[in-house]
Amino acid sequence: MATSMAFRWRVEFRLTARKAPQLATVALIHGAENEPPAPTALRNLVHPPDGMMAVQLDDGRRVFASIGTNADAVKLHLAAKENAS
Repeated sequence: MATSMAFRWRVEFRLTARKAPQLATVALIHGAENEPPAPTALRNLVHPPDGMMAVQLDDGRRVFASIGTNADAVKLHLAAKENAS
């Protein structure tokens, strides 16, 4: 979990420094066959910015592109960039 997410949740849930947050252990189930459970649950927490859409890559990653962009073109572009590096 990223530190920034903890701070964001702290603001969203109106937790102040006076209140000590209590954390609970969570077990995630029903993930994709080749994916650990955490990314399955976290995938939909980050919504695309205005004017953007999510493109699901074949390996389970998700990237954002401008609305109307061809998802297959995004995948090909990223694959070419990753292969070049």
